[in-house]
Amino acid sequence: MKIRCDLEGRPSGACSRCEHGGHMCQPHIGPRKQRKALRSSLQYSDTSLLSPSGAVPAATQESRAEEATPSVSSPLGHRNITCWGPGNSIGSQQPNSIDGSQLILEACRLPPPVVAQALTDFYFRELFYFVPVLDRGQSEIQTSTLLQQCLYFAGSTMRQTAGPAEWTTFAIYGRVKTLLFLHHDPAPLNMLSALCILSTWLPYSPDAVVLDNPWQWTGMAIRLAIQLHLHEKEAYSRLEHPERARRMWWYLFINDTMQTACCGRPGMFPLKTSVPLPVPSDFKDPDLGSSVFCQLAYLCTGLRQVLDLARVDKTSSEEVHLLLETLGLQRQVWPPEMQLFNTGSRQPYSRPVVELHIFYLVTVILTCFLGRQHNPSAYKYASMTASSCISRLYEEILYHEDVRYLLPIHSWANLIAGIPRAFSDSETLNPNRDEELRISKQVLETMSKKHTSAAFVLDKIKGLHNIRTDAFPAQADNTWGALPVPGQMQLAQLFPFPSSFCPMLNLLRTTEASENQLPDALLTLPTDSNDWPIDWSFFLFDGPMSF
Repeated sequence: MKIRCDLEGRPSGACSRCEHGGHMCQPHIGPRKQRKALRSSLQYSDTSLLSPSGAVPAATQESRAEEATPSVSSPLGHRNITCWGPGNSIGSQQPNSIDGSQLILEACRLPPPVVAQALTDFYFRELFYFVPVLDRGQSEIQTSTLLQQCLYFAGSTMRQTAGPAEWTTFAIYGRVKTLLFLHHDPAPLNMLSALCILSTWLPYSPDAVVLDNPWQWTGMAIRLAIQLHLHEKEAYSRLEHPERARRMWWYLFINDTMQTACCGRPGMFPLKTSVPLPVPSDFKDPDLGSSVFCQLAYLCTGLRQVLDLARVDKTSSEEVHLLLETLGLQRQVWPPEMQLFNTGSRQPYSRPVVELHIFYLVTVILTCFLGRQHNPSAYKYASMTASSCISRLYEEILYHEDVRYLLPIHSWANLIAGIPRAFSDSETLNPNRDEELRISKQVLETMSKKHTSAAFVLDKIKGLHNIRTDAFPAQADNTWGALPVPGQMQLAQLFPFPSSFCPMLNLLRTTEASENQLPDALLTLPTDSNDWPIDWSFFLFDGPMSF
């Protein structure tokens, strides 16, 4: 019969009951313990990273000497990152290793084929154009559990419903982190892909101080990319798939720029890079989404300039005009399929194109804010128009039921659009102000089912609309006639929409066309010295504003 004993840990090799009775101990090893021992031995033979004597996967043992002096011309995607081994540890003791066999077994669990296919389709259909770090049919995915879990995680973030508990976004997120931190896949470009995909998701409120957020993942990815010399054009000639690595590099630039803009933290992307901007031919099957990604990278170069000037906040009128003119010209050369309107008629709806225009208008608002010291009313007026246009674009996304696919960065975009709207405190200026506020709230409420940042911004926007503008100190004198002088770019040229798109746009065009004679709508407005009763912190997730 089986008797519970205390054999384990006894130096005599016999349990106390058998030792007292003078019997020979015969421990019973049940099926569960046998399976556990077998799994541990298999895990040890497959990946020796759990072993204190050799933290290099077994597949690389034969090339240990070669890996000690990696060839400059070897493909970066096939390099292995090794840990300390017996011959190169500091001192006489090895670094402590963690027996993560059970963690690895759980992290390697893959969803059933039907779930895996659905999550894969979600990624390539809804997220790929913004995060193009994996390719359909990519050979590395078939051999890397880390990349497979990343693919399923990316797809899960696009779902509105959670699904089975073991395949929720949180569950797969934990598996990806486990595989990453236990170095289950030592290929550097696979690890870089994982970091890029993790940086798309914000599981906590933006004001939470944690290591587990997009800003941290993006920083780790950028540093790894620099280790691989991906900031140098010459490095790509040594890669098997240089176009995919180039897309990852520019995705990190876009992400870092957006993180810098929404959080106000220092950017981590190198000041100079010799890598050319992405082009549609960097994609395996170029389409409209690939063109949007390329234009978004170009747009972020302009946004980066705005952020650099914002740190000093002493931008001259000429600099602001040059930035706005460059933005307008850049938008004008977008290909016809990326324009929202064609000779006044609305083009077929495309969420990637609409999102690109939203980020373009967000950049317009931030640039206008730089010019508030020299021409406060003109730029406030233009930013209110941009805000109104953003609301109409989100309305399109709302009625196409695409809000579920928006990334957390759209919470910040709604915050940027909400600030000029909050200070257009005259129904004469913006008669649709309440309607635009309703659209923004509805978008954020839908997003908040998945993203805590949306609920965070929703509270801020509600607080903004409860604040009286005269509660702030005056910062500039109001001169509605201080519009751009003839010969300079007309601000209305920034907006590629017909006047019927929103009332603010029609009023801006009428004002600029009248030159020194103001429209009747503006003549009835009271003089307001609080054109910009805010500072740059209002545009940030991490700003001191609280309600």
